[in-house]
Amino acid sequence: MYQIPLRFINVSDDVAICATRIVAMMSTHAHQARALTSKERQAGTLINACGNKKQETTIIMDNGAVVSSPLSIARLQTAIRKEETKEPKRKSSKRMTIYDVYDEEKDTEEELKGTDEV
Repeated sequence: MYQIPLRFINVSDDVAICATRIVAMMSTHAHQARALTSKERQAGTLINACGNKKQETTIIMDNGAVVSSPLSIARLQTAIRKEETKEPKRKSSKRMTIYDVYDEEKDTEEELKGTDEV
């Protein structure tokens, strides 16, 4: 089974959502976005991430959740692109020298044979 990595982006100062679960983002200037937001608000299922700021974007998640964000679509897309290109932090690893035990045993045997001849 293929697993999608979880990448979170901030949609406001206090709220972060999983970027891999976003289905659509709409500007609040669109009639569909306003209608969907008001419907979800009346049902009590709207996730309002705006606080006291003006709503700029309506985000639809794959589980049907609707999130209102004060950030513009362009700013959210930039944040998603940055998350996709971000390299995971790796610990600096020291290179280990691997010795072949077989070779060491041969060398030891040869050294011992050399001492017996003397």
